[in-house]
Amino acid sequence: MNNFALEIWDDEGTRCTFYTVKLEGLTDNETDRFFDRFTEDQENEHYDAALELYQLISDPIKNKYGATNDFINRHEARAQALPPKPNERLEEIAVLGSNFPLRLFCYRINEKILILFNGGIKSAATAQDSPDLKTKFNDAQIFVKRIEDYLKHGLIEIDHSGRFLTDGTNTTDIYLH
Repeated sequence: MNNFALEIWDDEGTRCTFYTVKLEGLTDNETDRFFDRFTEDQENEHYDAALELYQLISDPIKNKYGATNDFINRHEARAQALPPKPNERLEEIAVLGSNFPLRLFCYRINEKILILFNGGIKSAATAQDSPDLKTKFNDAQIFVKRIEDYLKHGLIEIDHSGRFLTDGTNTTDIYLH
């Protein structure tokens, strides 16, 4: 996993722009791989959970609140994970419950920029102990470290609107080597 690109996954919301990671040599980005895995077959036991997670991203985070602490509160070492820990204050979070079976790793740049990675089934007390999540957890740590390094050294920056990342070129994809 030496090279990857940050690409816009969804920038049509009023509160938050979503980026994802695309590994060099693959045709699909990490977030699409996650959702495709659970939603291509309606018989998949996690189909409904994946749709609930998609709905959380595509409405409350994207258009109503942004990537606030209420939604980005599940810390996984350097990364974070969705869904958030239960919060009775916000109905959109309370309905997910405390035993939600999936985790989608992510990294919040600010309340207006959230980078989504991949994830899987949480079957143990921690992501690292869940066989389906262990590799995705480790990948998320690598992605975040590289992104943080690029931000720290000014190789990527947040644009003046606070909603987009830029590497100084006029392209929407940002390559991290």
